[in-house]
Amino acid sequence: MNTERPATPQETTMPVRADAQRNAARVLAAARRAVAANGLDVSYHEIAREAGVGVGTVYRRYPERDQLMAAVLSDILTELIDTAHQALDCDDAWEGFSSLFSGLVLRTAQNAGLSGSLDQHGGPAVAQQRHELLDLTRRVIERAQGQGRLRRDLAWQEVLRLTGAPAVRGCVLGLEPDPANGHHVVLTVLLDGLRTG
Repeated sequence: MNTERPATPQETTMPVRADAQRNAARVLAAARRAVAANGLDVSYHEIAREAGVGVGTVYRRYPERDQLMAAVLSDILTELIDTAHQALDCDDAWEGFSSLFSGLVLRTAQNAGLSGSLDQHGGPAVAQQRHELLDLTRRVIERAQGQGRLRRDLAWQEVLRLTGAPAVRGCVLGLEPDPANGHHVVLTVLLDGLRTG
């Protein structure tokens, strides 16, 4: 039985070929799209087809499904952490908040079902990113509240929970959700309701 594990990027001393780097980026982008469209049960064959690579390329890069899901989750969280840092750097606290809130809403709507997978599939690195994003989000919300731009009657956790509202895809009294504009409409209403003045 082979108990060797794949080398991590930090352990690898050989430079990665340019085509291998491109393939890795294509696989990760394809995995993100496939998971967003079909959930966590997406097949490696589907990801390979979407990426335009052989299925062996996907397996070489991510021998275990949890590694692939962790990479997808980490990639999404990295984008959101960057957005949160930009929000904190923004002079206008409302502009920073609305940018981060919009990013969270759109990522949640595009990746329904992934939020509940953060602890199950992410491992320690993704858990650390999640905690970092939570802390940054709290700071962005409290900053906007402190400047009187965001309702103060809501705890930061309540504001954060609202980002999941547009991801609800249920039928209401026979009226199907609008997949093209539904989350944008809800986002606009949420932001209007959260803003003061």
